[in-house]
Amino acid sequence: MSAYVSVLPQKMPRQIAGSKSLASMLPTILSTGVITLVATAVMRLLWLGFSNDFFGAWMEAWLTTWPIAFPVAYMLRPVLNRVSRSVSQPVVAAALPVRQGLTVTDIQRAAAEATRIAGLQVKSLPARRY
Repeated sequence: MSAYVSVLPQKMPRQIAGSKSLASMLPTILSTGVITLVATAVMRLLWLGFSNDFFGAWMEAWLTTWPIAFPVAYMLRPVLNRVSRSVSQPVVAAALPVRQGLTVTDIQRAAAEATRIAGLQVKSLPARRY
């Protein structure tokens, strides 16, 4: 028997049995559910107004649209992710270096150039005594 104890983390049992795909579907299930719930409520209010059968008609519309919206959104998710990544990336010319923001040197150069253009002189500050 060994006197050493393993410090590696032990594998935790999964809370939900089945495939890992349920975890990947959960955000799509929730987002399409909430969006279709709100959209069908608003459209029912606009079309029929608030009446005695509003909740029944709303739930019927929601339970009809959600099973359609979820698979469509789930299947289009990879395509939409690629499109959103390509749209959100900046277009940069290949020859130009990419820099993030201004550096202190950039600011000092701009201040010196503005001072020169304005015909001003730079005053040196007296040394501080503490």
